[in-house]
Amino acid sequence: MTSTAILTAHRDLLARCRALLGRRPRFLTAFSALPAAALAMTVATGAAAAPVWTGDFETGDLSQWNTSLNGEHISVVTSPVLQGTRAGQIQLTNDARWPNGIKRVELNHKPAAGRTAEGKETYFAWSFYLPEALAADPPTQIGYWESDATYNQMMSFEVTGQNISFATRKPANKVQWQANGAVTPGVWHRIALHVRWSTNPSQGSVDVWFDGEQVVTAGQAQTLADGNPHFTQLGLLRNPAEFTDSPIIILDDAVEGDTLEDVRPALPSSGEGGAGGAGGGGTGGGENTGGAGAATSGSGTGGAGTGTGAGTGTGGGDAATSGSGASTSAASGAGSTGTGGTDETDEEGDEGGCSCRAAGSPTAPGPLALAGLVAALAFTRRRGRR
Repeated sequence: MTSTAILTAHRDLLARCRALLGRRPRFLTAFSALPAAALAMTVATGAAAAPVWTGDFETGDLSQWNTSLNGEHISVVTSPVLQGTRAGQIQLTNDARWPNGIKRVELNHKPAAGRTAEGKETYFAWSFYLPEALAADPPTQIGYWESDATYNQMMSFEVTGQNISFATRKPANKVQWQANGAVTPGVWHRIALHVRWSTNPSQGSVDVWFDGEQVVTAGQAQTLADGNPHFTQLGLLRNPAEFTDSPIIILDDAVEGDTLEDVRPALPSSGEGGAGGAGGGGTGGGENTGGAGAATSGSGTGGAGTGTGAGTGTGGGDAATSGSGASTSAASGAGSTGTGGTDETDEEGDEGGCSCRAAGSPTAPGPLALAGLVAALAFTRRRGRR
């Protein structure tokens, strides 16, 4: 609702109140005389922050995301969930193989054009839930940012057992943060990022929050590989290796915004203890074809639970590596090779819709505010009759 529409609604309300009360209290006259600009400013100031993109699966499918990789292993479930009524379940199996041998099941989000350009800033957050702890070996990547077309991984989160680490890749691989025992199974966790995009390591930086606590402050790094747009992928990724387990991760409430408030770095109070076991009923994972390349080391294990993926999700291209030169795994030190350049081709599928709204949009006065106004008018009328 625009500010003009809100002002019109206020005037209509005042007219109805005057008709009900049969008289015009002095306070009402003063309220009506408020300058329109001041009232509009008050309404705008009270508007809640809003993300520019949301991936919360409340659509019942994967249409909020740009693509899925091995999407037949992704489903929309009704339990556990952090907010709303749905979440996304990702299950990694030994046959979820990319053409270059990497084992991966992921969802891809590409910010709108220009939002990851030189000098821009991005806030991004998502919540995840592990029914069981991931394997200590091999390690698992659960989320990372990468360059389009050249497929250089720029930063990633990696889990081994219940330990988590965050590393930037350029100008050299650097573990910016690690925490042992932090990834508790059966509990929701939330990761938030603030990225200053730059090809210059002295200008680029990253801030990280884990479960509402800031764990990296202005970690310097080259955050842009080149002039290409950059994207993020969330899910489960392992380097080529045979395994017998079938880990599961549940994702919910992924958001991109312009401020930290937009992306809500802390878990809601209701989400601290998690909910139920993994799985639950759910619909399959949409028809998102194509695949944006992926990167480097990662691996995981653990996850019991139910819920199978319907939908399709195929993609071309070899998976990505972690940039120029060999770089080490963030947590374990196992090498994840990277030759840089264009060792991956990519054919993206159709872009899906998103449940987003423009940040800072004014909102209409709520029922409580209107009820309070009517009550105040009634009280004034009663005082006038004494």
